[in-house]
Amino acid sequence: MRRLIAILTVLFACLLGLPGTASAVPVPIGGGSVLFNPFGSAGTRCTVAFAAADSSREYLIAGPGCGTGFSTQLYSGNNVLVGPVVGNANGGYVVVAVTNTAAWDVVGWINAGGRHPIAGSRETPIGGRVCLLSNTAGITCGTVTAKNVTINYPGGTITGLTRTNICPQPRSIAFVTGDQAQGVPFGGSGICTTGGSSYFFPVNRILAAYGLRLLTG
Repeated sequence: MRRLIAILTVLFACLLGLPGTASAVPVPIGGGSVLFNPFGSAGTRCTVAFAAADSSREYLIAGPGCGTGFSTQLYSGNNVLVGPVVGNANGGYVVVAVTNTAAWDVVGWINAGGRHPIAGSRETPIGGRVCLLSNTAGITCGTVTAKNVTINYPGGTITGLTRTNICPQPRSIAFVTGDQAQGVPFGGSGICTTGGSSYFFPVNRILAAYGLRLLTG
């Protein structure tokens, strides 16, 4: 009966042109998944970097793009509800509670043109190797060049960022060192044929701020 109700819910939503709330079978969602706010302004989309959990619920930590708009509810897939935004950093990243568990199976690995495993979040020191996962460029690697960086941008001021010498890539997903999560991308600058710099929010700071643990897989 629950399965029939779930199917009818999605069909009814599609007929009305409204976002759905469930799918017949839970679909994996995690790093690399795209979230969006269908009621926000144009371009309110963001990419999930990592998955996390606390004692009662699972969460998605996503990059910039979904922190503004008229609705705090985010969707993915075929307009299927994921859940509400429960935290953000001045538009720099969002933490989304996955409340529609009938539709989504939260996973700890990252989908970046293939399954990239995540085993932990051991922080890479300055001078250490770090890589940026992207849906367009694949894996681009470089080094950590600075920590606790503050930058000003049109949306405000962001503090506590880590800087790398990796040129920013379109559709960036996450920064990693091997199977260790490092952070959530937050833009950068440069000409990728000659060099550049990019920034990320350290994932351990986000986890600590919201009392979460990283999901692995």
